[in-house]
Amino acid sequence: MMDEYIEQLLAEMPDSTLDDVVKNILDETIPEAVKGRLLKPLQPRKYRPSPPPRRKKAAKRRAIAEEFDPIPCQKARNILDDPIPEALKGRLLKPLQPRKHRPPRRKAKERKAIEEFDPIPRHKVLRSVKDYQDEIQGLFAENKADELAFRQTPWALGNFLRGWQMEVPRGHPQGADPRAFLESVESQIQKKLEEELRALGGGLKFQLALKVGLVKVNPDGSEEYTDPVLRHKQVVVLQKSEIKAALQQAFPRVQETLEKWTQRGSGWAVDRVHTLWLDIARYQPLWGGSYIPLPAAVKNKKAVVNVKNRDDHCLRWALRSSLFQAAENPHRPTKYPTADGLDFTGIEAPTPISQIGMVECQNNLAINVFGWDKGVIVHRLSKQPEDMPRTNLLLIEKAGKFHYTWIKNLNRLLYDQSKHRAKKYFCERCLHGYKREDLLEAHRPECKGIGQTAVRVEMPEEGKNKLTFQNHHKQLPAPYIIYADFEALTTKVEGPELDPNKSNTQRTQHHEACSYCYVKVRCDGQTEAPVEYRGPGAAEHLLRALQEEERGIKGVLANPQNMRMTSSDWESHRTARRCYVCDDLLKGDSVRDHCHITGKYRGAAHSACNLKLRLNPKTTTTTGGLP
Repeated sequence: MMDEYIEQLLAEMPDSTLDDVVKNILDETIPEAVKGRLLKPLQPRKYRPSPPPRRKKAAKRRAIAEEFDPIPCQKARNILDDPIPEALKGRLLKPLQPRKHRPPRRKAKERKAIEEFDPIPRHKVLRSVKDYQDEIQGLFAENKADELAFRQTPWALGNFLRGWQMEVPRGHPQGADPRAFLESVESQIQKKLEEELRALGGGLKFQLALKVGLVKVNPDGSEEYTDPVLRHKQVVVLQKSEIKAALQQAFPRVQETLEKWTQRGSGWAVDRVHTLWLDIARYQPLWGGSYIPLPAAVKNKKAVVNVKNRDDHCLRWALRSSLFQAAENPHRPTKYPTADGLDFTGIEAPTPISQIGMVECQNNLAINVFGWDKGVIVHRLSKQPEDMPRTNLLLIEKAGKFHYTWIKNLNRLLYDQSKHRAKKYFCERCLHGYKREDLLEAHRPECKGIGQTAVRVEMPEEGKNKLTFQNHHKQLPAPYIIYADFEALTTKVEGPELDPNKSNTQRTQHHEACSYCYVKVRCDGQTEAPVEYRGPGAAEHLLRALQEEERGIKGVLANPQNMRMTSSDWESHRTARRCYVCDDLLKGDSVRDHCHITGKYRGAAHSACNLKLRLNPKTTTTTGGLP
């Protein structure tokens, strides 16, 4: 409506200026029709500052402030003029913590002035020191990475046999002295042995092997180089406390091995140590234990007494059954006295074989120990004098446990070793059997002795004490050689598979011969035309062809060629002084030897040597090259 009114006024005064129009509009009275419809002018909005964001802590502080002073801070003229209220029971505001003092930062101008005064500022020094620290730590890390360490060898066999290898770099401080090197790595070897002792859960045997480079300067200035491996006898370790003493025992043995090696030739000097090996094996000695039933093959012979003891003193019970023989029920422990008079001081129970020597010395006995592995085997032979009566024990094993028994009749236990079904007499040392007892008594002087071999040594007579090669006729080449070869077709095998528990072989293809070829070569290198065949039954066809060739060769050997000698052959035979076969001097019994196939002269020989060179038609055909 207001807009229409303004347009009407503008239409009535078209030539008026805008100022006149505005003035007239302001001076003009508003019509009655418009008064009620005019919009009221907007009042200027009073400025009100935006309240701070509401937070829980601000609300709590405001509530505490209202409790402290009910008059709002905006209406209070001065809070200092108001009376001090009584102590509030509510929560008081905590005073603000003083701001921590921070030293003013130096400006760039001050820093520049310092740098002009001191060209190496502090931060640069610290940065350089840090760089040096990083470099030193890097060198230390490289040195630690190059530190000697054991690495497991690839031929380790689980928990039974393990090998550890340590490579020694060139330039090692103790690399030129094997003994000093072993002492420098003694702590590492000891640590590795402790780890293996825990892993095996029992005793172990170890051996050190040292690969050492040796160099020798010859008189002509040249150098010889070799790198032997020095070893020592295995050392047994049963407890952790024995490791250090065992190493002190092993190191001198390695040094002794080196000294023995260098004594083979003078001038050898140690260049450096290359490699150290540590070989470790589980130590499982043969120990006696509680009762174990006899194997059926031993029990049926009725040659062994097995006492049913319930403790670990089976060795003592076996000796009791030998010293106090029971007429009935010898397997019962009640048949033997407990006061046996045996001295087992310091003897372990169960008793290992290594301590039987102590039992012999303490009780004046001679004890032989045999084993059973589908037959009798020897574990230990007594070194006591031969005039002392022997006590033969049988050590049986089952599931890793061992048990001593007494052999009542050794001849009956060893009876099945030969097919002779009459009574036999066996030697306790070599287990050799004889038909008569007098033969055994004649054999014993040859077999007895402490630390000696069980064989009587007979020295050769003077003039017959040189051993030379005699079978010169076996050095001659075969008169004929047949080289044969097959060609085969492969077909896939279809059938039941082999039992994997009995065989690791897998049948995949079958080879069927389809052709062959062979060539016959004479001893002088002359060859005949190759014989070929292609067709069914190649294998049978080849066998028939070889039989024909054999008949032809035997015919040639049955009709030897006459000797054909040239003038040079005659001259060579006339001037010959030694036999061309055995190289001994000819003593007027020389003959002319020739090839019976070609007729060529071969040389002057003894008559006996010439007779040995006869050809046997039954063994002069050789076939080679067959798959």
